[in-house]
Amino acid sequence: MSRLRQLKQHTRALLEELGDDPDRVAASLLAAGVRGVPRDNRSCAAALYLAAQLGAEADIRSVTVGHCSLLISLVNPEDRRPAGTLLVQLPKPVRRFVAAFDARRYPAIVRDDSRPVSPATVDRAGQPVAVDRTDQLAAVTGR
Repeated sequence: MSRLRQLKQHTRALLEELGDDPDRVAASLLAAGVRGVPRDNRSCAAALYLAAQLGAEADIRSVTVGHCSLLISLVNPEDRRPAGTLLVQLPKPVRRFVAAFDARRYPAIVRDDSRPVSPATVDRAGQPVAVDRTDQLAAVTGR
C-alpha cells in the first residue's frame, strides 16, 4: 500500500473515532484537551487534534480543515521541500461539528483568546496561509 493511501486511511480512522454525531465529536476533542479557534482552518479544534495525532510523521507540514474536507500539506522529510497535498473528506459528524464549532456552539473547546495561533500570513516554509474559512481551500491550494 502506498504511503499516501496509508496516510489517508489513518486520517479517516482518526476522524471516524471522534464520534458518530457532532456532540460526541466535541466530547472527544474536549476529553483530549483540545481547544481551538472558530473559523480558523489551522487552529480549529479538529485541525489541532489531527496535527497533534499526525505530528510525529516527518512528511507532514500542516493540516488545514475546511467545511467538508481537510488538506494535509506534505514535505520531503530529507530537505523539508513541499511535496504536495493530500485531500481527505470529513465524515458527516465531523463536518457538522466544524459548522457548529465555527458558530461557537461548543464554548468549552473554544480557546479563551479566540485568536489565530499565529497572525502570520505565511507558514514556516514561506507558503501562503488562509486564516479564514471563507474560500479556505482556494487560499491553500491556489485554485
